[in-house]
Amino acid sequence: MNVQQLKSEIEAASLADRAVLSKLYLYLTVADLIKPEYADALAAAEGYQDFLNAVFMDETYKNTLEWAEIAKLKRRNWLSFFEPEMLIQNLRMKTEGLPIQMGSGVVLAPTGSRDNIANLYVFKNGGFNRQAAEFVTSIAGTLTIADWEFFGIYGLYKYRGSVILEEWELEAPPHHV
Repeated sequence: MNVQQLKSEIEAASLADRAVLSKLYLYLTVADLIKPEYADALAAAEGYQDFLNAVFMDETYKNTLEWAEIAKLKRRNWLSFFEPEMLIQNLRMKTEGLPIQMGSGVVLAPTGSRDNIANLYVFKNGGFNRQAAEFVTSIAGTLTIADWEFFGIYGLYKYRGSVILEEWELEAPPHHV
């Protein structure tokens, strides 16, 4: 496949996907030439989906904007590409958010899903591709989530039934309460 074929396939894609694919095309090309780092994947692909799958599956690109956009395009599960500091799976919720206790108050962290089961990922600063997740807010201080106490400043993200905490400034390591 060459860049002109890629452009033609994107222009012929379903209307629902075309805007996102067109934006992705702009990220992957410069002046209608494929960026050199993606040239081999494009040459080996039989269609735009093969090309995007090849880029997504290549871990050397996992920290790029292009990779994040491909991950979001079909809501692919990308969390397994990164190594969390902590992972707590299958947390049952009675509400539409994972409860975060801060002092006497409770904040519900959205999960990006309507399921009543969530996963909690904790990453070091820069430990995952932020652009693939949806930033919710930042939180600071002492907070308790799923019987774990955290103390510091964290970025709070959501993605497909998961709550992601990114350690921005750690005051003390998390501990079980």
